[in-house]
Order: sequence, then C-alpha cells, then structure tokens
Amino acid sequence: MTSYPELKVLDPGQLTYITLTNAAQKLKSLPDQCLAKAIFAVMYAEAARTKDRKSFKSAGHYNYSGIQTDSGRWKNDKNFVGRFSKRDVSGKVREFAAFKNHTDFFDFMADRLKAKGFNGCNADQWTETYIQKWWSPAAKAQYKKGSKKYQDKKDIYNGAIKRYEAAPNVTIKKGINKKLLLIPLILFAAYYINKKK
Repeated sequence: MTSYPELKVLDPGQLTYITLTNAAQKLKSLPDQCLAKAIFAVMYAEAARTKDRKSFKSAGHYNYSGIQTDSGRWKNDKNFVGRFSKRDVSGKVREFAAFKNHTDFFDFMADRLKAKGFNGCNADQWTETYIQKWWSPAAKAQYKKGSKKYQDKKDIYNGAIKRYEAAPNVTIKKGINKKLLLIPLILFAAYYINKKK
C-alpha cells in the first residue's frame, strides 16, 4: 500500500548511474564534510554497483539509498517526482521514491541524514546511527557494538571513506581569464584601424 497516492507511478526499469568518483566530488562541495561522508557511506551501503565497481547503480530514477514510499511519509519529500515498484534485496516487492536528478537526490539525503544525526567523520557514530535509524532491522537491538553485524556495517563505512577520500577534489579557478583581457585591446585596435581608413 503506497504512502504517496498522489505521486505518478513510473516505469521501474529506468536505471540511473553515477560513478563513485563523481558522487564523491559532488558531495565534497558541501560545506559540512561529516554530513557529506555520511551520505556517501549510506550510498555505499545501500546502492548496487556496476560490474567494474566504479559506479553506483540506482534501484531506479536516481534513488541510490532505497528510499521507500510504502512505509510512511518522509519529511521534506518535495523532491519526490514519482514512485515505482521493484523487488528489494529480500525478494519482496516494495515501492520506492523517484527523483528528477542527482542534485534532488543529494539534497534529500543531506536533509534526512542531518535530521537523523549522522556523523560521517566517526566510524562508530555512523555505524550506530545507520543501524538504528536508517537500516533499522527488526532485530536491531542485537546489533550492538562488538557484534558481527555491527562490524560488517562498520567495515562498509571504512571502505566507503577510503573511496571518498581517494576521489580528487574539484577546484574552481578563481580570478580573471587572461584571454578575456584581450577583448578590449582587440576592439580598440579594430576601432583605431577603421578610424585611420
């Protein structure tokens, strides 16, 4: 049963992709790098990857984190543009949120992970929050620090952070493009030559 009857039902086959490097670079532009790392680690835990392991593969429509629309309404769901049904990893048919693009997906994730208190700069804090507030399995009380499942999720975080930090930063060159300075000089020369004719 959907929690979003007002949203259009979309084709579940529209898969989208983003390279791990590109995802990390987009997130590195966020001012809060602990939040950015938390988002990347959740994607790393939730999203399928291509055979070469270089790209995240969405469940469909830019949804890289298993955002469902059949188990209650989300706060700040303005970026949902539709819904689609698909089998989850357990084989059960579930309904998922569709996003318009990567930016809308990242905006939603930043809002929700911040609200849930994720800290992507601390492995244990991220793991605890992921188990208790995101993955949220029925037996989550059993997955305390020291358990195998806790360590499995912490290992996912550590792997994600290695990939995140390996991605080069995108730098924006500041200052005036020197070629632009030539434009007034060329225009003046053209004016002077025409005046002499």
